[in-house]
Amino acid sequence: MSILRLVTKELLLRRWSALLAVSALGATVAAALFFFLLARSNEGETRILQRDMGLNILILPPGTSLDAYWAQGLAPGSMPVEFLLELEDQGVANRLVPMIKRRHNWQGREVLLTGISGEIFKQGKTMKPVFGRVVEPGSLVLGDEIARLLSLEEGASVELLGRTFSISRVLAPVGDEQDVQVFLDLGDAQSLLDLDGRITEIEALECHCSEEVADPLAALRVELDPLMPGAVIVRREALADARRDQRQLAGRFLQSGFPVIAGLCALLVGALCMLNVRERRAEIGVLRALGKSSGQVAALFLGRAAFLGLLGGATGVLLGGFLASDLGRVLFETRAGAVNLELDLVLVALFVTPAFAAVASLIPVALAVIQDPVRVLGETS
Repeated sequence: MSILRLVTKELLLRRWSALLAVSALGATVAAALFFFLLARSNEGETRILQRDMGLNILILPPGTSLDAYWAQGLAPGSMPVEFLLELEDQGVANRLVPMIKRRHNWQGREVLLTGISGEIFKQGKTMKPVFGRVVEPGSLVLGDEIARLLSLEEGASVELLGRTFSISRVLAPVGDEQDVQVFLDLGDAQSLLDLDGRITEIEALECHCSEEVADPLAALRVELDPLMPGAVIVRREALADARRDQRQLAGRFLQSGFPVIAGLCALLVGALCMLNVRERRAEIGVLRALGKSSGQVAALFLGRAAFLGLLGGATGVLLGGFLASDLGRVLFETRAGAVNLELDLVLVALFVTPAFAAVASLIPVALAVIQDPVRVLGETS
């Protein structure tokens, strides 16, 4: 009789023991997926909050006085747009947003003209935009207060610095300088303000969130200063630290929670395998007496464990995905669609769980294969 047939018959005979093992493994996989997916979803939520709150790295032209910048809300100088090309291969800042900011009196009101481009990703990567404020050429996006003061609405045509623009959007009020900003395409701003090939600042998102980085600003300067000599680099500490702390908290949560769950599951699977070995001592003795080798006996038990692991992994994937997508959104108020069970996670779970179950069964299996068949059969006769 083949090992596969022996495994199948044994599972059918001791179905309750097998069901308990599958349940334990499935619960472990479900818990691991639930924690992982919710942690990843939380990180996504943080990135979206970052979009609304602003990016956390500011790069200003060489010679910029920070006290003047904070007082005026803009850098009086400019820097070549080619600086962006220098930032392609660094690893500390991503989601680069080049801007031009200038104050201008428009229809009797002082506004902050902000030419802006879409996000540029380091190392040529393609990612889903997070900052989310892209302005089409020939159009304007207005802050709520300036639109209210000038009685301007979406769809209207207005003149700005001798050119006609259409208002594509009026932003919701936020209670800061955005309410009096006029956003336009970076190329349009360069043309209107005589700043062709120039920008006045770059906003970006800090990449490194490791606890080992004691001074994140120093780490930023070490990598960026050689690429942009003289540029003034500012780290918005509150925003950057909040993002860093959130990611570290999620990582510690997974690191502390999952090993405990996995350890308990390993003990349970090992105990069930040990009970299975004890129940089958006579059967093992018969198999050895019939000439089955130690390797074949070990394959019987390890095959059983791996098959149960495969069933447990599949059960855990279904349960963990359901909990994360449905219950997770209720408990943690994540966005609809923010929790996604991707194919790579499914494949990892289906591959790792059988291996985990087999490893957890090694000690009982080792005890099974070293039993003396003569002694075993004498005890059971």
